Amino acid sequence: MLVFVLCAACCVLGHVAILRSVVRGRATHADSGVPRPKLFVEIVWALVPAIVLAFLLTATWARVRDNAARKPGVIMKVAQ
Repeated sequence: MLVFVLCAACCVLGHVAILRSVVRGRATHADSGVPRPKLFVEIVWALVPAIVLAFLLTATWARVRDNAARKPGVIMKVAQ
């Protein structure tokens, strides 16, 4: 469970860093010949992976808790 929580925290930290770089990157002056996407598009593009990961985290956590409730003595059955 500790590894799971650490991985989730790392994902959150990484996505916060991505969003921070998107917002701060707008403050720098860009070359006028290079087109830049709108800020809204950049933020949405950065949030989509965060939303997908949050969904996967929730689904994985629910599955882990269901499996732990059914068989408290068995951690993982890999092969027979």
